Amino acid sequence: MSPRLSIFKTAARERLAHDLGVLKDPIARSVFRAARLAHSAGSASRRATAFAWLMRLHSGAFSPAVDARIAREIHDATALERRGTATGLSALYDRVIQAAVQTFYAAPGPDPHRLIGSRILVVKGYRPGERGVLVVDYSYVFPLLAGLFDLSAIAARYSLVLEPSWAGSCTPDILLYSRLADRVLVETIEPRDREFLAMLDTNLETVPVAANWWVDHRAAPALGAPRDFDVIMVAAWAGIKRHWRFFRTLADLRRRGHRLKVALVGYRYDLTRADVEALARHYGVHDQIETFERISQAEVSALLARSKVHVLWSRRECANRAIIEAMLADVPVIVRDGLTFGYKYPYINEHTGRFVPEHELGDAILEMIAERSRYAPREWILQNMTCEKATATLEARLRDLAVASGAPWTEGLVVKTSTLDTQRYWHAEDAARFAPDYQFLASVLRPRP
Repeated sequence: MSPRLSIFKTAARERLAHDLGVLKDPIARSVFRAARLAHSAGSASRRATAFAWLMRLHSGAFSPAVDARIAREIHDATALERRGTATGLSALYDRVIQAAVQTFYAAPGPDPHRLIGSRILVVKGYRPGERGVLVVDYSYVFPLLAGLFDLSAIAARYSLVLEPSWAGSCTPDILLYSRLADRVLVETIEPRDREFLAMLDTNLETVPVAANWWVDHRAAPALGAPRDFDVIMVAAWAGIKRHWRFFRTLADLRRRGHRLKVALVGYRYDLTRADVEALARHYGVHDQIETFERISQAEVSALLARSKVHVLWSRRECANRAIIEAMLADVPVIVRDGLTFGYKYPYINEHTGRFVPEHELGDAILEMIAERSRYAPREWILQNMTCEKATATLEARLRDLAVASGAPWTEGLVVKTSTLDTQRYWHAEDAARFAPDYQFLASVLRPRP
């Protein structure tokens, strides 16, 4: 696909998703009515599909009023399902689990064991009479845990903590865990997600940490090297990352006499490195850019230490880890105003960076480069947002739930960290400590279908 056509299609999708203005509410109401009509058609398959429509509509955040009606629909259906009445909701969850398992086994070299101790991490061991704790990160793993393993056997021993990799809790990947009897914690600091899960009044509860709280600050680079890159963007080669919008800004700055040196760090997603480089050539800024693909965390950190400003220009994210890694390299960040659901994340502040409207990106980059000395992002993160603090927050919530239910709590959580590819222990020796727990998880793997 030519860069021009790619930009046209991406911009059109973006407009439909984000820029319909006053049309958003009537469109949401029309889709809601269509889903309700499909649900009333009768077949189990159509009822499941109707709930899938409603969840996707809610994720789009088109209309607060319609979102509230969707939450009520799911609340009522969940209550009916718990009483044994089929509504299509549980059928949707089963469909999503089955599809996830099929996709997993269709991939090259599928091995469920690779999830154990990486994407599924024990942070408190099980002992007779006292529950352990599992943290499951990345949204795609949530239905796999339910499909590849005996989830009931796991839930009988462990409290589950879900760490989503995408914003929006109205998704079957998360909501399928409402079928369990015990509490399941969902990490999110998004007010919209927290309000939605509270409205459902199920076993799903939120805890105010997120995926980007778990960055290992010990992996931050040594500082003091010359910062020869004006701007760095650490982002997958993906349409949602909006490289083309960033390149358009670089082209405008170039016309104004500012030729910035840029580092792009990414990996293949729905675009390739060549696609992104073609977009840069389309805007005439390719000679200002160096691209780096699938490099190690140490190499990413080294590039961050050479950079002055980090840009995140997506319109929808979850808890972006790259901006925290940038802050730990003492790089202030620019984030697009209105990101995701518009919540002003407290970690974007006068010490760490700025929210910037679309049309002000170029000027904001120049201003931040000129005023770098007034920011202290690394210090702010170390004081306010470390994996140790996240562990303490999570542990306090789990302990409170255990005490409230009369369950024992004699041991706390170990500290863990997260990267793009895996979760790890702060202390590597903890992996051996939990060997019996991992043996149990391996023992409850289901046979390959």
